[in-house]
Amino acid sequence: MAKKTGTKKLKLFNTQASPILPFFLLLLISISLMSFDHRNHINYDIKQYISALNAPIKFIINTPSTIIQNLKIYLSDQETLHKKIQSQKNEINLLLLNAQKLQSLENENENLRKILQIKEIVKKEVIIAEIVLPNQINGIPQVIINKGAKDNIKPGSAVMNNQGLIGQVTQVNSNSSKITPITSNQFAVSAISNKGSINGIISGTGNPLLEIRQLPAYESLAIGDYFLTSGLGGIYPRGIKIGKVTKIIPTYNTQFNRIIITPFSSPLSFSEVMLIRSDK
Repeated sequence: MAKKTGTKKLKLFNTQASPILPFFLLLLISISLMSFDHRNHINYDIKQYISALNAPIKFIINTPSTIIQNLKIYLSDQETLHKKIQSQKNEINLLLLNAQKLQSLENENENLRKILQIKEIVKKEVIIAEIVLPNQINGIPQVIINKGAKDNIKPGSAVMNNQGLIGQVTQVNSNSSKITPITSNQFAVSAISNKGSINGIISGTGNPLLEIRQLPAYESLAIGDYFLTSGLGGIYPRGIKIGKVTKIIPTYNTQFNRIIITPFSSPLSFSEVMLIRSDK
């Protein structure tokens, strides 16, 4: 088999355009444009126009990230504000608690001052006791305190708080005592008016009020006057407040009036009471 041998054709003339000529042409154009731009600043104006055209596109593209960033800042500020508000609320609650403590201390100091004043008035031994059981027996109001015979409490001892007379010890046990309040219909005390000119016997009525059953009509007594213990009989020291006149009621006998008195205090006004030991 005869072997075919390839033959190469020699190209003496190249009809395709040479790339060197366009290169130099483009280079010349570029240098010309750069020179022209350097003198007239055409490139700066073109950039300005392009930037103006790109601004809305950049805004649309950047809007989601801007919104997310602003939302993060808003939420962060809200959390910080919430923490500050909570901290201020805690501080306010603490201040209110401290104010309550101060008010409680002021009340205790006021009570102590009044106790000291009463001790100076009474000039006798005063015992502090606590009410443990207010109650009623057969419709008669009675109060139990936590002091008794072991504390040298005796029947007949006067009982008061820093607002006025409360009642009298009527029964004494070893560790407790029973008090009959001044509002009991079994209670009576010799009294004198705050003006010092009227004496009378104030009795309990079985309800929250007191009374003087018959006071001579000629006595100069007015609504708002008040009565204190007169000291007669030696059981109640002179000068302990009892109650204020709230009504003056004429009786069938025109020579006398019935006087209604509202006590200054009651056994349930305070948890603590003061007892004055009686020798009688």
